[in-house]
Amino acid sequence: MGELSDTLDEFQEASENYYQRIMEILEDKYCWKCPMRTNRDEILCREVEAWIRLTEAMESGVRERLSEDNRSMEDMEVITAKFLEKIMKLEKKMESPEKHEDHLIIKLEEDAEPFAVSGDFIFVKTYPLKVKKDDLVLMPRACPLATYWYIKTTKHSTVPFKIFKVSKVFQKKGCRYIETDEGLVVPVEFLIGVVKNIMGSQDLSMHLEKQGINYRFND
Repeated sequence: MGELSDTLDEFQEASENYYQRIMEILEDKYCWKCPMRTNRDEILCREVEAWIRLTEAMESGVRERLSEDNRSMEDMEVITAKFLEKIMKLEKKMESPEKHEDHLIIKLEEDAEPFAVSGDFIFVKTYPLKVKKDDLVLMPRACPLATYWYIKTTKHSTVPFKIFKVSKVFQKKGCRYIETDEGLVVPVEFLIGVVKNIMGSQDLSMHLEKQGINYRFND
C-alpha cells in the first residue's frame, strides 16, 4: 500500500493547493461584486463554492478517464451505484447502536397518482438496505451520474420526486437493481427511500396523538 498511500498523499496536497487557488480566483474575480460579500465570513459561501467546483472537476476527470477506457453508460451507472453503496455502508458502521434509522415525513403539494393526493403525508425510510417486490419507492425525477450532485440532493427533502411500485428486484454486475411497474430499471442506491406509510393530515394527527406527540398542521 506504500505506493498507493504516496499517490493519495500527492493528490491531497495538490487538492489543497488547487482549493486555495480557486478561493483566490473567486476573491479576485467574483466575490467583490456579490451582494453577500459583507457577511461572507458568516455564511462561508466562498469556501463552499470552491469545494463544489473542486469536487465537480475531480468527478469530471474520473468520468473522462472512464470514457477513454470505453466504459459504457451502464458501467458508469454500476460504478456510481457501488460508490453510493459503500458510502451508505460506511455511514451505517459509524452510527451508534442507539441511533434510530433515518426517516422523512414529506407533505405532498401535488398529487402523486395513483398512490397519494395533494395534502397527504408520506413516511419514507431513507437509504434502504433492503427493497422487495411490491414496495413503494421514492426516486428523484432525474438520476444523474454525478455522485456529488446525487448525494447532495438525496439528502434534501424538497428534491422533486416520483413514487413508483417495485415489480422486481434483481442483481446485475454485482449491483442491486429494481424494476418498476412502469418498466423503469435503476440501481437500489439511486432511491431516495422506501415509502413506509401514506396518511392524510387527520390520520397523521391521530397517529401522533397515540404516541403522545401534540402537533397541529396548518394548511
